[in-house]
Amino acid sequence: MSMPASWPDVNGAHGMNNVPMTLPELMLAEHDTPFGHSSTFLELDDGRILHWAGHQRTHSDDGGLTWSPPEPVNDAEGRPVGGAETSLVRLSEPGAVGLAARITGEQGERGDATWPLPPRDLYMMFWRSDDGGHTWKPPVRISAPGTATAGYQDTFLRTRSGRIVLPVFHTLGQKSSLNDGTRPICGKLLDNQFVPVGAHDFDPKYSCVYVLYSDDEGRTWQRNADGELLILMDWSALYSYCNECSVAEVSSGRLLLMMRNGLGRLFQAWSNDNGQTWTRPQATVLAASTGPPQIRTLPNGHLLCVWSQESEQEIQRGYARTRLSSAISRNGGSVWEFFQNVHSLHETTRVEPGPIRPVRPAETYLPAGQPATERPAEHIVGVDEHTRWCYPSVLVMKDRVIIAHTYSRFDPHPTRAELVRHGVGENNQKLKVLPLAWFYGGREPADNPYLQEAYQPAKP
Repeated sequence: MSMPASWPDVNGAHGMNNVPMTLPELMLAEHDTPFGHSSTFLELDDGRILHWAGHQRTHSDDGGLTWSPPEPVNDAEGRPVGGAETSLVRLSEPGAVGLAARITGEQGERGDATWPLPPRDLYMMFWRSDDGGHTWKPPVRISAPGTATAGYQDTFLRTRSGRIVLPVFHTLGQKSSLNDGTRPICGKLLDNQFVPVGAHDFDPKYSCVYVLYSDDEGRTWQRNADGELLILMDWSALYSYCNECSVAEVSSGRLLLMMRNGLGRLFQAWSNDNGQTWTRPQATVLAASTGPPQIRTLPNGHLLCVWSQESEQEIQRGYARTRLSSAISRNGGSVWEFFQNVHSLHETTRVEPGPIRPVRPAETYLPAGQPATERPAEHIVGVDEHTRWCYPSVLVMKDRVIIAHTYSRFDPHPTRAELVRHGVGENNQKLKVLPLAWFYGGREPADNPYLQEAYQPAKP
């Protein structure tokens, strides 16, 4: 049966172009912004959008189409509100807002903050505002001393019970590399010139996830009861790291956590008790490079995932973080449909993950004076363009979704033997406002009755 001309084909057939994004004509607005991967969004009680990045806030009064200029914010004691990996959450009282952020070493060095920061003691703080983010009370520390804790921006979840959930992760281990050797660098030749492509592919430190939650509007905090989440690949000998994760409520008290790792696909964990305990991290069907995902529940109950989707071969060829994708699950996270390019260097919108194993760029280099590594020739390729976009932040509204993500691209200089990097300083992030229908290929969202039937016994 032929496809009606009015139905978009998001896989690139019939001449559709998915580069740099799928269905760009449906986009409501696009902004070039300077916020990198520090943005978090919250729809306030009056319908305005509060955006926070670092120590700055902006507002939108028209659903993300226009934004106020950024302004720095201090709390009641004159200290900056926010930091790294900011996350906003609505509290139960009218106008009440919470904000979490990681305190950074740079804050102490600049004199921006008076909080102590001993070595290896990165930690998360929580601020409270009772007037929609205009004024802020002094913060409370929410992660325990003595463990280096970090997070990922825009990952707060308020569950149906009112519990506030924030996934975070530990980092631990020595900085020295394998066998105390030198860590390789990853790259490829763009216009016959080296360009970096790495994303912590040879980071020797270990990381594992845990979950913080509060049942009293952020005044006190607890950890999940069953310990850190890490990927167990063997009964007792093989483990893999996971970090930078996002959480959504699939049904009342049932939470889904999606995690970054280096095994070529996203991993997930489930909680059936509102975040107190979790399953072991397990593989998903979503191919991924070492970039973090965002998972959200849409107003119709479907799940939306936005993440860096690359195949094993693409990662090996240095294309990590060059396809930011979206997909929809209409059966609670088992089957994913409507793969689309939010921003991409590639036409393809869906790729199949490879075997569950570490995957890294193949073109690596060691310092001069050390022997070169053997490299698989089929993955050493020169390119004419190179880009990086990842670290999405996602706000779901009634009729639209706002996605902000990092943005950079490298181009040859027209006259000099050098590469020019675009997407630094004032333009290192793109913010897109997309109608809800965009995530369904431009069609009105609907359920898929065949998904429920697929799990029922076959009928003669």
